[in-house]
Amino acid sequence: MALSCSLNRYLLLMAQEHLEFRLPEIKSLLSLFGGQFTSNQETYGKSPFWILSIPSEDIARNLMKRTVCAKSIFELWGHGKSPEELYSSLKNYPAEKMVPFLHSDSTYKIKIHTFNKTLSQEEKVKRIDALEFLPFEGKVNLKKPQHIFSILEDYGLDPNCIPENPHNIYFGRWIADGQRELIESYSVKKRHFIGNTSMDAGLSFIMANHGKVKENDIVFDPFVGTGKPLGGEAYCPLQYRALWKCFASI
Repeated sequence: MALSCSLNRYLLLMAQEHLEFRLPEIKSLLSLFGGQFTSNQETYGKSPFWILSIPSEDIARNLMKRTVCAKSIFELWGHGKSPEELYSSLKNYPAEKMVPFLHSDSTYKIKIHTFNKTLSQEEKVKRIDALEFLPFEGKVNLKKPQHIFSILEDYGLDPNCIPENPHNIYFGRWIADGQRELIESYSVKKRHFIGNTSMDAGLSFIMANHGKVKENDIVFDPFVGTGKPLGGEAYCPLQYRALWKCFASI
């Protein structure tokens, strides 16, 4: 399953939350930053693994500075439904795209991520050792590596029927993480005042992304609920506007 050399392909690791809002959020943010979601993007429905074609790494990074639906994005180097297919895909990946991250002066580490299955340390080491054919010339640094690579394995969505072998295996270079920590930072549980119309923090950020809110945009929301969006202060239009501007500047 060789990857096309003409495409910049990235793997999105999605959060398994607010599933119906994930695709609209990613579409909106790609549009906001100069990308485009096309019909050939491989989104696999409820799967946490999406393959996207994005024009540049800068757009991929900007996407992750805003999204709360995606956990991480990787430059996709290889993909297969079996280890053999993955290795074949990696061998077909252009060497010139690998070299800048594998030279002797660099440091790196390889991580294992599995969805719907837990691997033993021995199994993880075995998977990493099997990649010895890749031209890594740098030194391993587990604490502060310059480059992080990941093997990601998908064992399906049914926790009661976990297959022996993964449905899909991916290998890629980590680019950036999303903004999932904002959901906890602005959690309803941390608010001084909670009314019966208090909105979930994650949905608030998703709404801002769906609306393609940018820095210095003015957002008019006539449905202010309790009028106490975060800290319990009395409602003030300027405070509410500042909240949206704060997120838009992230």
